[in-house]
Amino acid sequence: MARSLTRREVVLLSGAAIGALIWLWYAWGTAEPQAAAAVAKKAEGKRELVMGKLPVVHLDLLDKSVVRYDPDGRDLFKYSVRPPSWKVVREMRAAAALAAKRQKEAEEAARIAEAERIKRAAEAAEEARLHPPPPPPPQPPVISFKFLGFVGPPTARIAAFEENDTTFVAKAGEVVKKEFRIDEIKYESVVISYVNPQFKGQVRELPLLSGK
Repeated sequence: MARSLTRREVVLLSGAAIGALIWLWYAWGTAEPQAAAAVAKKAEGKRELVMGKLPVVHLDLLDKSVVRYDPDGRDLFKYSVRPPSWKVVREMRAAAALAAKRQKEAEEAARIAEAERIKRAAEAAEEARLHPPPPPPPQPPVISFKFLGFVGPPTARIAAFEENDTTFVAKAGEVVKKEFRIDEIKYESVVISYVNPQFKGQVRELPLLSGK
């Protein structure tokens, strides 16, 4: 069953028929070949103006311009760093919160320790002020002379001493330099005590000076 043409189809067919008639008129109605060539050239110019000049593709150069792929090169489709996922964001926030908490705990512990140190120092200073330690015991005078040797028998020995290039002698029981008492003269040393009663019971043994 044949269908009837629509209005649009009728218009298109009419336009095509008119165009064909115009072409036939130009093609057959022109008396001179030169005029037909001019019309054809003009039509070609219009076609180039509408379609543009086609580019020339040199197929022989396609194989010479091969660029190797560089995996470390710039990615044209990567414009920025991909943002982290929500899981990574949560982990980063948790780590930052934990670090801040530990830092705060460390600072608080340091503050408490410093306060405790200051408190102990103040208590020690107060204790020392209220109960000062006893003064150190007096020290006996220093023996500044040297034992050079002795002469005489064991029961009556006489010891020789030297101080600042000055030589003096003494027997057992004698006091020298107003502070020292010669208690015993041995073969290689002398036993010396002190005249001051606060040093009672303290003795020093002065060895024989070697090389003399």
